[in-house]
Order: sequence, then C-alpha cells, then structure tokens
Amino acid sequence: MNQIKRIGRALLFLLVGGGLAGPAGATAQDSSARLTLSEAQAIVEAAQRDATSKNLRLSIAVVDGRGDLIAATRMEDARATTMDTAIGKAMGSAIFGRPSADLAADSGSPLYQDLNEAAGGRLRFFQGAVPIVRDGFTVGAVGASGASSQDDEDNVKAALTAVGL
Repeated sequence: MNQIKRIGRALLFLLVGGGLAGPAGATAQDSSARLTLSEAQAIVEAAQRDATSKNLRLSIAVVDGRGDLIAATRMEDARATTMDTAIGKAMGSAIFGRPSADLAADSGSPLYQDLNEAAGGRLRFFQGAVPIVRDGFTVGAVGASGASSQDDEDNVKAALTAVGL
C-alpha cells in the first residue's frame, strides 16, 4: 500500500510539475515553452546586479517548468544554506505556477506535503520565488534566498524585469 501511495504521489508530482498546464497545444517540447540556458544565466546575472546594488548577499536559482535546476549561483558571503532554499523556493513556484509567497499559507496541507515528499523534501514554501510565464505557460521560476523574504522576492522580480520576462 505504501508503494502504491508513493507511486501515486510521484505521478502527481510529474503531472503537476511536468508543464501540463498551459495554453492549448503548448507542451514542454515547444521551443517557446522552454527556458533556455542563456535566458537562465541572464536572469541570474540580473539578480546578482540587483542584489549587489542593494548590498544583499543571495543565492539565486532558476529552474525549468518541471522544477529542474538550470542555473544557480551563491554570491560571495551568502550563507551556505541559502542555495538549497533558493532552489526549493523556485521548484515550488515552477511546479505550482504561483509565487512562492502564495504557497506558504497552504504548505501544511496534505497535497503540498505529499508533493514535497515526492520531491525528496526539497520544496521550500517561503516567499522569495516567482514563476516565469511565457505566452500563458509557466516555463520556469526564479528564486532567491539570503535576505528578508520580501527582499528575496523583490530581487527576482527586478531580475525578470531587467531581462524582459
């Protein structure tokens, strides 16, 4: 029974995080529905510039629509634990297609806990990540960690604005 439950959770995780929600006809294979490595790197660089201008020391992570890591950095003097948190925030935001701040209130629900378990406990339901949406389709998310939750979120929003996403 536990194995069936785990398989069901994993399947649900893949369906939710696999980019199945989007406009009719959009799939993860469509080039417009994917976030490229160069786009992810540009987002990370923009987030670093914004953080430096505000004297913040952050870890920044960009994931694809499934929550898989594309690019990340830990700025000099950022705490070591901030990288896992930035990645976990971005993963949750991509999987649910919502800012991580919106997920915090429901983080104790059985669905969120089951998805987190299926993800190996890597999701972080804290403010500081936003989805990256193209043509109504969540193609990824960017998350930051290391400052206040609001500063983390402001940083990733500024980075997306800077790169035109």
